[in-house]
Amino acid sequence: MASYAPLFVNDNDRWWNADAIVFNSSQLYGTPSYWVQHFFRESSSATLLHSTLPTNTSTSLIASAIMWENSDDSKSYLRIKIVNFGNDTVNLKISVDGLEPNSTIQLSGSTKTVLTSGNLMDENSFKEPNKVKPKQSPLENAGKDMEVILLPYSLTSFDLLKGSSNIRTARNDSFSRSPF
Repeated sequence: MASYAPLFVNDNDRWWNADAIVFNSSQLYGTPSYWVQHFFRESSSATLLHSTLPTNTSTSLIASAIMWENSDDSKSYLRIKIVNFGNDTVNLKISVDGLEPNSTIQLSGSTKTVLTSGNLMDENSFKEPNKVKPKQSPLENAGKDMEVILLPYSLTSFDLLKGSSNIRTARNDSFSRSPF
């Protein structure tokens, strides 16, 4: 479960910028804080997995991994979320291990979602409600081992679609058929 407070603020009575959803009498928009919470919406029924970052990795990274099922299509995903709170781009190798036997990561259906902005101080507004909003794209190199790029001041989510591999072996068995 995730919670956030203060959740709503009326634009006509705004005391601070920590609120998640700003509204007036006819409009509303989500702040970057709202979108961060959005990343955790599937976590309520998920299985938290053990995740580690190599000791030689930048100290500006925090990572977590969950296994979750999409309620829309009943497909299973491995979600790896990584926050880069540093001001440098980070190249990182992700290695997935410990999946069930015959389980694979499917390239088709795996996605990457990034929440970041060109300026650390960017905020959404009624004029620009989507200035800072997650951008989703297909994950071109999804697999058990993959190289990824983490932008500065970003939250990146890798949703790896799980599948099963039907292992087939070549056989040279001969057999005969009975006509009866």
